[in-house]
Amino acid sequence: MRRVLLTFLVLAIAAVVATTAAQARPHRTVAGPSGNVVLSGWASSGSEFDFLTNVVQDFEKKYPNIHVTYQPINGNYPQAMLARFASHTPPDVFYVDSSVAPDWMAAGVLQPLNSYFSKFHFSTKPFFPRLLSGFTYKGQVYGLPKDWSPLAMEINTSMLQKAGVGVPTTWPALIAAAKRMQVTNAVPGGAPICLSADWARLLPFVYQAGGSFLNKAGTAPVLNTPAAKKAINFYVGLATSGLARTPDQLGSGWCGEALGKQKAAIIFEGNWALPYMHDTFPTVSYATYAMPHGRARGDLGFTTSYSMAKDSKNKAAAWTLLSYLTGAQGMKKWTDQGLALPSRSDVPPAAGRSVLIKEAPYSRAWSFFPGFSDVYTVMNNDLTAVFQGKKDVQGMINDIQAATVKALKK
Repeated sequence: MRRVLLTFLVLAIAAVVATTAAQARPHRTVAGPSGNVVLSGWASSGSEFDFLTNVVQDFEKKYPNIHVTYQPINGNYPQAMLARFASHTPPDVFYVDSSVAPDWMAAGVLQPLNSYFSKFHFSTKPFFPRLLSGFTYKGQVYGLPKDWSPLAMEINTSMLQKAGVGVPTTWPALIAAAKRMQVTNAVPGGAPICLSADWARLLPFVYQAGGSFLNKAGTAPVLNTPAAKKAINFYVGLATSGLARTPDQLGSGWCGEALGKQKAAIIFEGNWALPYMHDTFPTVSYATYAMPHGRARGDLGFTTSYSMAKDSKNKAAAWTLLSYLTGAQGMKKWTDQGLALPSRSDVPPAAGRSVLIKEAPYSRAWSFFPGFSDVYTVMNNDLTAVFQGKKDVQGMINDIQAATVKALKK
């Protein structure tokens, strides 16, 4: 009996020792992607750098086997990236602005993502379709929009009150409000509206008039139509009538600064104006409203994707990072700061952005065709000349049509 008890005691002690040893050993993690991933983009401010760094740190906590090296690129970002593509040394994951996306997709330097969607059951349905279309080429998706912003109408509420008018919601109401501001001198030393000689501000009005820049197939320009001309003449008319002035005429670098300096009561800018006003002109009273509409609602969606390099040496880890940053958790962490709007419908925007997010159904991505940057230069040079009275509207339309046809042929 004593021998039995002794045997039992030995076995019990052995079991305790084995259990304790097992608990002391670290748990093995499930095998998965590992290694280093280089992430690049641009940082418009120190806050953007800090916020993205925080998101990356959260990612590394969730995926400890992947180390992210965040390398912002200062200066001319597209030019710097083209040099890296040419040398086959691009970052693994990086920003792609929707305006250059067609060029980079056509050049074959971006990794198609459709196979990753299938393999990892990643749904693109939560993304606003028009934003996603800006990174789609020949049926393949080459990037997922990390955030976005439409244009909106920011108004100095004190000046609006001084003029005794309500918030304009239509083109006629906008003109009436601006004229009333002139009569009441609601904007002393300035102008009712700040207007840039920029087609990135004019084009929403073309959509609002029922017109378009390109035909539905995207194969030909259609600015030489009654609807498009009506919008162009309306926009130009605001400037030539004196109801609007350009930023430089108002002693400002851009319309957001003109609003802050109280040199303009109404501007058309995006979400980027909100943190700027908060940080630079915190005492100026203003509010954000939807763009005034013409025949219909229309707006632009300015967006940037996270894309993967075709030459990435660690695509498994790169996809893990990309899918986290554009997934609901990573995107919420990023957009909660208010620097940009979520591009997913299942991620709520930061406080005070509801007006902006409601523009999603009416916003077309600022993305057109390879070679658009050259056409855009012609568009803005001619618009500046029209504002200055050196060119007429029809001459500008003719120049843009010709430049667009030339680019599309390439």
